[in-house]
Amino acid sequence: MEAGVLSSATPVIQPAATPTPAATTLPNPLTRVEDGDRLLFYGDWEAALQAYHAAWVQEGEADRKAAALLGMGRAYYQLGDYTAALQALQTLIAEYSQTAHRPAAYVALAQVHEAMGDFAQAANAYALYLNLRPGLVDSYIQERRGDALAAQGDQLAAIEAYQAALAAPRVGDTFSVEIKIANAYAALGEYSTALIAYQDLYSRTPNEHTRAYLDYQMGQVYTTLEQPDQAYAVYLDAVENYPLSYDSYQALIWIVEAGYPVSEFDRGLVDYFAGQYSLAIAAFDRYLSESTEKAATARYYQALAYRALGEIEQAIAYWDEIIASYPDDDRWDDAWEQKGFTQWAYLDQYTAARQTMLDFVAQAPWHERAAEFLMSAARIAERNLDLEDAVTIWERVPLEYPASEYASRALFLSAVTRYRLGDFEGARAAFERFLGAAGKPGERAAAYFWIAKSYQALGDAAGAQNAYRQASTADPTGYYSERARDILLERSPFTPPLVYDLGYDLDYERPEADAWMRETFALAEDVDLAGPGTLVNDSRLVRGTELHALGMLDEARQEFDSLWQAVRSDPVANYRLATYLVNLGYYRTAIFAAREVLNLNQMDDAATMNAPIWFNHVRFGAYYREPIIAVAEETGLHPLFLYSVVRQESLFAGWVHSSAGARGLMQIIPSTGETLAAQLGWPPDYTAEDLYRPLVSLRLGAEYLQTQREYFDGDLMAALAAYNAGPGNAAIWYQLANGDADLFVEIIRFEETRRYVQGVYEIFSIYRRLYDRTP
Repeated sequence: MEAGVLSSATPVIQPAATPTPAATTLPNPLTRVEDGDRLLFYGDWEAALQAYHAAWVQEGEADRKAAALLGMGRAYYQLGDYTAALQALQTLIAEYSQTAHRPAAYVALAQVHEAMGDFAQAANAYALYLNLRPGLVDSYIQERRGDALAAQGDQLAAIEAYQAALAAPRVGDTFSVEIKIANAYAALGEYSTALIAYQDLYSRTPNEHTRAYLDYQMGQVYTTLEQPDQAYAVYLDAVENYPLSYDSYQALIWIVEAGYPVSEFDRGLVDYFAGQYSLAIAAFDRYLSESTEKAATARYYQALAYRALGEIEQAIAYWDEIIASYPDDDRWDDAWEQKGFTQWAYLDQYTAARQTMLDFVAQAPWHERAAEFLMSAARIAERNLDLEDAVTIWERVPLEYPASEYASRALFLSAVTRYRLGDFEGARAAFERFLGAAGKPGERAAAYFWIAKSYQALGDAAGAQNAYRQASTADPTGYYSERARDILLERSPFTPPLVYDLGYDLDYERPEADAWMRETFALAEDVDLAGPGTLVNDSRLVRGTELHALGMLDEARQEFDSLWQAVRSDPVANYRLATYLVNLGYYRTAIFAAREVLNLNQMDDAATMNAPIWFNHVRFGAYYREPIIAVAEETGLHPLFLYSVVRQESLFAGWVHSSAGARGLMQIIPSTGETLAAQLGWPPDYTAEDLYRPLVSLRLGAEYLQTQREYFDGDLMAALAAYNAGPGNAAIWYQLANGDADLFVEIIRFEETRRYVQGVYEIFSIYRRLYDRTP
């Protein structure tokens, strides 16, 4: 029998190449379908395939064999072996047609056909699913069926499918489906209908990028109809109103090539945002030769364009022109800001940059941004290691702008900087002033913590101990309180427990949580807390559950998230939903739901630690246990530390992606992932999509953290800063801190990174508290 071909009697699989690093630890022998499901969830396609195949061979019940075949089809699909995937799924459909797995097999089959470019077969497979399971998730399946039909070229059938998708219920916006209908009409040659649809969509959306896209699509239709004046009108609308969109740049190209008039100012903006900096500069020059109405804005973007091209002096000259000539323009303060930023960031002219910021305050002390500019001037002085000057400037903020949002932070930074200068008594006095102004528990904890550090530096051990004790109780679970507690216990940052145990049983812990729920929220004894209760009839739970079974996890998550938003004010519904979702692996929404129960009981972060343990095991769970333990053993990073990083990065949501493009559990940028994969030689045939695989994200992220830990001599604070802000920045802060971990955190110049490091520390403290089994 040819390798990879399946029969009901003797299924054969091609053994996949096993990656050297981070192989998941598996039960032996693997005979259960659930093992395969878990491994597929981890993104370990090869091990999942082995588990499913073992189950297929050894399971006796038809339903279990069908489940194994479904898993094999999905695993082969992920591995790119589409022929083997088809064979597994077709075997399931032909020989186990009476099992509950047949509908999901059709959806999986459709995905395989799409990957193979056989869109007619894909559309047919989706239709077969709909015949078996009508009325459940029709909107999602009909949209996918429409996509397949459109790709096949059957636009009329695609329109019918999309319209069926619109008619069926789902959560979220179906605007994209309506756009697909309009595009299908255009592809079909029904231009009048397409234009009506585009115009209607344009009138209904507030999204500027969508409007620019619709303008461009209408322009394409008008061009096809040989109606250039109408095309010009919609293209011009995109250029004039939505310059940030790339579709507007495409529209501009058409206008210019067709010889139609366009404002040079608008042309300059569109060129700039498309990254066509030389063209933008030239367009603004032509505009300024004819008009001065928007001169400041034109010069501002010219300056940005010159800076992008590396012509820094010309950029500064234009900002100086705005500062001197347009004091009443909205771009005036922006010009000051960009000039100062460019001086230190591009030219290393820190003294000049500091003076630029101070000159702004001197010229416009009344300006709403004056305090912000003082903060920037102090930061620039600090970057230049002119610490005494930085202290002087920071201390001006609460004196001159006491009502400013920056006043408290400036006072704190001035105190930290006095500490860095060795002026420990001055620092202590400044932290005392900060304590007097502190309004939040976290601020009071920070004040006490640094008062303690100052006393310690002054040799006053008793004063330090007393202040550390005050810090440790000021904001329990907050960073400064937890850090003070560690110091009192003589623990270094991120010291793990001597003995820990990640094992727990949520089902065993439920009775205590149930009793607490009944008492806390005065629930009647006949209220059933064992299952989803009335949620079982909610259409979002029904659709989400079906989508989950079909492997359409993103769509399922959207349904579950919508349901959670709808029941947030109901403690019982939150409790039931958390239980339901944690069992399915939707940890992020389960964590939100569990926390919301505690919120509804008015419990702050410290109080939640005294809630029944079930809640905290859901909120700070040992999820993805096998791959996390495996990479912990390989890298030497403690599992509790890795859990803390994953929770901070993604809240255990493998699908999540950031605005910066970071992906997966460990939020890795694709370019960084590519570098790490090349260094490790794993995973094979790496693509950016692999970062959504938990196994890959965990392995690459842990490897990067371990590399940074080694570089910074075992300092995990610095390693975390490097992970978030890059090793170059972390190296600068590390050098300035002179081995003081607490000072390092305060020296971190990016607020996001400082909060990130503090956040991981807080989470680690909770994980240590929950899983410590040290006698």
